[in-house]
Amino acid sequence: MTLLRLEDPMIKFKIDRTHGTLLRHTALGLEAERVAYITGIENLKQALEHPDLPKIGQAHPQMHSLIVRSMTAKPDGPNAATITLSYHNPSGNNSDKPQVKVGSALRQQTTETDLKGKRITVAYSSTGEDQDLIIQGARVTVLRPETELTFTRLETTHPAITAKKYAGTVNRSIIFEGGPESWLCTAITGSSDDGGETFIVTYLFQFNAQGWQPTVSYTDPKTNRPPADLVASIGTKQVQLYPDAEFKNLGLGS
Repeated sequence: MTLLRLEDPMIKFKIDRTHGTLLRHTALGLEAERVAYITGIENLKQALEHPDLPKIGQAHPQMHSLIVRSMTAKPDGPNAATITLSYHNPSGNNSDKPQVKVGSALRQQTTETDLKGKRITVAYSSTGEDQDLIIQGARVTVLRPETELTFTRLETTHPAITAKKYAGTVNRSIIFEGGPESWLCTAITGSSDDGGETFIVTYLFQFNAQGWQPTVSYTDPKTNRPPADLVASIGTKQVQLYPDAEFKNLGLGS
């Protein structure tokens, strides 16, 4: 007996039947089910291998944050089957918005100015007389909080493309309640379990209230310290080392 092939014109396929379709809201996000009906088959394996069925990991046609997690075929007569496609959001979100995590830690920094922006100086007189007073600049280390923001979401764009553009850049305009150049994109990573059709992409940003562009100062070679009377833009200046980018174009928030 000749086996019936999927290309056989006797096989008829229809997807998105109203009966059985559902959308479920759970603690882990939205879940959906679509129903297909196929006739003219000889076994359930034929039903699951129909070329018009979505593949595992393929996105939902209307809700792109949901992807196919499983497909179930059940007999519906001698030569027919009902196929249920189950969709879920692998990032566990309740919408297309990214999952957000916030953390903060104290990190050691070196500074030459106090909280008010005044230069830190020390003075000494070997005789105790004012005319013998020597004033020097000083550098100190301080522990300052640095906030980290992590965003995770499902995307169809390959994360390598986004990483090449944004990783290692600072924000061009105000975002995440931080001024320009206060947020550094430290990492963009992604993983895919459907052969690259979709990716779970993670964005990592780090905040520095003083800004990420470093400030350099002249150092007196005799004392190995900055002079106390350094003038801004002459004895000290900010160096542009990090390129900027418009983080708002990532669609992660404002």
